[in-house]
Amino acid sequence: MDSDYFELTANDSDIGKIISKPEKCKITNKKILVLFGYNFNSPETVKNLTDLLEKNFGLESDGGLIYTLTYPNDFKHNSNNYVNDLYSILQSNDRELSAVVILGAPEKTHLALARNQDKWNNQVPYPVAALFPQDEGLGLESTCDFVLDKGQTEHDAFSENSKEEFEPETIQEAPQILLSTVSYLSKMKSSLPRDSTIQQHAKQMFKDFIISYYVDTETGLPSVNHFVLK
Repeated sequence: MDSDYFELTANDSDIGKIISKPEKCKITNKKILVLFGYNFNSPETVKNLTDLLEKNFGLESDGGLIYTLTYPNDFKHNSNNYVNDLYSILQSNDRELSAVVILGAPEKTHLALARNQDKWNNQVPYPVAALFPQDEGLGLESTCDFVLDKGQTEHDAFSENSKEEFEPETIQEAPQILLSTVSYLSKMKSSLPRDSTIQQHAKQMFKDFIISYYVDTETGLPSVNHFVLK
């Protein structure tokens, strides 16, 4: 069997079945930032996923774990300032972050993450995850603990057409993937290792799914921290 693949069982991702045993977190000063980007920023999708997070972990407004932002609604509209805005949010003293989870990362997200990484001298104290991103792959791989895509092994996952090909309704597993990611990262005390041991974390985090390494279409080399949901 190809060692690049993890043999895991896929699960039904219906939202109604996901919320079978909420994992409400204790009141804490540390928050997990969940950013809704491309394909996840429609009012309906944001509401559904926010409700899901609220029922399982609680929202910051109620003393819970989750702090949410939506792109572009929560960012500047009169200039191309997304990178500066996200960087400022990550560096803000308003709240202490325990993790960052970005759904549908917009273009140049990796630049903001790189600035944040530099500010921490490459020792960011919390894990950063990109789920189903639209930003540059190599940039995210170098600035995130891990990246997860949806079955885009036959073409460049970050091509111009990818935004149209993978609408949120086609990623039926997204709600459960989000819950699994937040649940796992909420137990972390620091960022995840940027080496081969990330595979073990991925296996535990996505134990109900089949995932494989993302393989670069030009070099044919698998990424250490970039995975594909089968």
